[in-house]
Amino acid sequence: PEDIFASAPGLIFTDDLRNNHGDPGSTIVYKSKRFGDIELETADPSIERERQLFSHYLWNAGIKLAELISDEHADGGKWSVNGERVLELGAGVGLDGIVAILAGAAEVVISDYPSSVVLSNLRANVKRAVRDRGVESTYRIEGHEWGEFGTAFASEQRHSFSRILAADCYWMPGQHHNLVLSMLHFLTVDPRARIFVIAGFHTGRAKLAAFFDVALAEGLNVEEIYEEDAEGIQREWASERDGGREDHTERKKWLVIARLKR
Repeated sequence: PEDIFASAPGLIFTDDLRNNHGDPGSTIVYKSKRFGDIELETADPSIERERQLFSHYLWNAGIKLAELISDEHADGGKWSVNGERVLELGAGVGLDGIVAILAGAAEVVISDYPSSVVLSNLRANVKRAVRDRGVESTYRIEGHEWGEFGTAFASEQRHSFSRILAADCYWMPGQHHNLVLSMLHFLTVDPRARIFVIAGFHTGRAKLAAFFDVALAEGLNVEEIYEEDAEGIQREWASERDGGREDHTERKKWLVIARLKR
C-alpha cells in the first residue's frame, strides 16, 4: 500500500511533483548529459523493516546530486569528486555512487542498510552501469547501519573518505544523531573534506531543520546551504516558512542543498 499511495498523487494531480521514481522490482533509466543512459533496477524488499526505509526508489534529491557531481566544474568545482575517496550513505539504487565512479573518483564505497536484497540489487546496478566503460575507479558495496561501528568495514575505514554523499537520508529524526555520527566517523580530518547533503521537503521542513541542528551540535559546520526548486530557481534556506504552515504541494517542489565540513 505505501508504494501505491506514495506514487499516486503525482499521477492524479498534475501540479503535484513526483518525488520518487520506480516501483519495487522495476527498471529506471537515468539519462546523464555526460555519461549517457544509466539503467537502474529497484529492489523489492519483502521484510517490512526494509520496505519502510524506502530504498527501493530513486528520489529527486539523488538525481540533483548526480547532476552536481557529474559536472566537475559545478559551482567552481566545489562539487567535484574527481580523484577523491567517496562514500555514499543510504545509497538506495546507487545512482550517486555510480556517477562518482564514472566521474573519476579514486575509490568509491556505496553503502546502505545491511539488507541482502538491497545490497545485491546495488551490486547488480553498479556492475551493469560501469561495465565496458573503462572505469579506473575502484569500488565496492558495503552494508552499514548508521551509528554502528563494530564491523570490520567501519573499523578499517575510519576517517578515510574525503567526500561523503547523502541524498534524502533525513526523514527519520530518530536517526539524525546516528547519521551524523557515521558522517563524522568516516570523514577524513583533512580540512578540504566535505559532506554533500541534498534532501526534498516532501517529508517536512521541520525534519530537515532538525538534522542541521544535530549536525552543528556534533561538530559539523555548514559551508553553504540554499534551496532550489524543480525549475532551477534558487532561494535562501529557511528552517521555517509561513509559520510552519507551508503548502504541502508547493513544498514538495523544493530541495535543500548543502555542503558540510568539520
